[in-house]
Amino acid sequence: MVTDSKDPLPNFPPRALIVGNFCHDFLIRDARVVTESLGGAASFISTVFDGLSVPYLTVSKVGADFAYSTNQTPIVVADSKTTTFRAFFGSSIAGDGHGDRILKRIAACAPILPSDLPDFRFDFGMAVGVGGEILPETLTRMLEICDAVFVDIQSLIRVFDEIDGTVEHVNLKESGFFHLLPRIGFLKASAEEAPFMDVEEVRKFCPVLVTNGKEGCTVYSNGGQLQIAPFTAAELDPTGAGDCFLGGFAAGFTAGLAVSDAALLGNLFGSLTVSQMGLPQFESRILQRIKDKVEMRKLQHIDSCDPGERKSIHQMPEGHEQFKKLLVTVRSECQLNVPASPRTVEQVNGQHKLL
Repeated sequence: MVTDSKDPLPNFPPRALIVGNFCHDFLIRDARVVTESLGGAASFISTVFDGLSVPYLTVSKVGADFAYSTNQTPIVVADSKTTTFRAFFGSSIAGDGHGDRILKRIAACAPILPSDLPDFRFDFGMAVGVGGEILPETLTRMLEICDAVFVDIQSLIRVFDEIDGTVEHVNLKESGFFHLLPRIGFLKASAEEAPFMDVEEVRKFCPVLVTNGKEGCTVYSNGGQLQIAPFTAAELDPTGAGDCFLGGFAAGFTAGLAVSDAALLGNLFGSLTVSQMGLPQFESRILQRIKDKVEMRKLQHIDSCDPGERKSIHQMPEGHEQFKKLLVTVRSECQLNVPASPRTVEQVNGQHKLL
């Protein structure tokens, strides 16, 4: 039984549609639960969009056991459990943030169907499933109602061990989504996911963003490629860093930034995320500083190039390095506000309490 508890349409016109289930995330290090938090790419991207004042609508499904409150009410599937992941780490995280992580899906909510999506248009959509909840027909519907769609490859290629739920991957060509690539705006993958596609082939159909932790990210297009510099971060938890990268990138690009500048903004939000445990909290003062720098850069870029060049993917625009320096300054202001040590939580009477 599905209880449709979606909120009424917001009184503002939402620019973005985020599609992906909310989750329960458990981070376990050396057999000890370090953090229990709201998870799912949709929750991380929502946090970025909230911070950058991007109007959006989220379509997510959860079970009756869902333990968190969210800004937008998900669809509750009464006879299902909320999608739940356990991330197992050793005593230290590898240099790339993922090398010693074993991720297991221990519960899965129902998939998101085309009929769950609203019947009006969006400037852009975010296909960001984490537990296999986005179907080819659902992505097809998103492509019909969104002017552009940003897709995380984990939505397309993740599969799960039948016994213990360990996250594995299939090749993109075997996923059932490959035929939709020419209609996708950008496809994002981590360095660990990229080997499950032929980047040289895929870049002919749509631009590809590959994130690589402390190495930054690479933007591939049919016309070339760009390496975008990272931001220094003291890493506590890599969970959601790629999601926040994609949220920052999409927000910047659709606001008018050049691709390289938008990717730099994505790297910034990724670095802010790995510095915290679980779902990140962004200080309002820092967010305002970021928005001011983005607005300044957007106007500078519009004034410095012809309209046909504004969305050039494989050219580094003039002033990119200066924009990076400004964001580095903002990033340095965040250092004193980052949690100094991992946080552990327990659930007490349905509420989550820091230990």
